[in-house]
Amino acid sequence: MKRNILLLVFLTNQIFSQEVDISPALKQIESGNISNAAAILLNLKSKNPGDPSVIFLDAILTKDGDEALRKYSTVLEKFPESKYADASLYRIFSYYYSLGYYKKAETYLDRLKKDFPESQYVKTADRKIPDVEEPSAQTVSESQIQQPAQQKKNEATENNFTIQAGAFLNVDNARKLSDQLKKENYFTEITTKEVGGSILNVVNVGKFANEEETKPVLNFLEKKFNLKGRVVPINQ
Repeated sequence: MKRNILLLVFLTNQIFSQEVDISPALKQIESGNISNAAAILLNLKSKNPGDPSVIFLDAILTKDGDEALRKYSTVLEKFPESKYADASLYRIFSYYYSLGYYKKAETYLDRLKKDFPESQYVKTADRKIPDVEEPSAQTVSESQIQQPAQQKKNEATENNFTIQAGAFLNVDNARKLSDQLKKENYFTEITTKEVGGSILNVVNVGKFANEEETKPVLNFLEKKFNLKGRVVPINQ
C-alpha cells in the first residue's frame, strides 16, 4: 500500500514537471506585450496543443468570453492536477461573479475552497456573495453570457484607459500606495492578476478617455513617488 502511494506521488510530480513553462508569456502579458505573448503561444500550441498550461495561456489570450470560459473549464475538468487548475477555477468564478451570476459564482467559490484549500486564490476569491437574484439566469444560455459585459463596456466608452502605478505580491504594499494616492485626491482601484502562477495586487490610478489625458498623472507619479506608470486599456 505504501509503495502504491509513493508511486502515485511520483506520477503526480511527473505530471507537474512535464507541463510546459508558460511564465515567459505571462511576463509578456504583465508588461503589456500581448503580441509577444501571442507569438509564444502560437509556438507552444504547435508543439504541445494539449498541454494544460498551454490551454490556460490560450484562455488568457482569448478575447471571447465564452471561448475563454470553455478553455478554463477544459483545464479544470480534464487536468485537475495541473498547476493552473486552481487558477482556472478562480477565473471561472470571477467571470460569473463579474457578470452578476452570483449563485453560479458561489458554486465555483465553494469548489475552490473544497478542492484547493491551500490555494493562494482562496483568499483572493473569498468574499460575501450578494443575496440577489441572478439577471435572467434561468433564461439566458451559456453562449449569451458575455452580452452584459459587452453592454457595460459600451456604456462606459468615455473611460478607455487607466494607469497601472504598481503591482505587488503583498496586498498591504498595494493598499499603502493606494492610500497615498487617495490623499493626493486621485481615484484608485486595486485589482488582481495572475502572472507566472502568482497573484499580483495591481494599483490602478484614474480613468481617462484617451492616452493624452494620462500624461500629467504619469509625470506626477514619477516626480512624487518615483514610479514609472503604465497606461493600460480598461477591461482588457
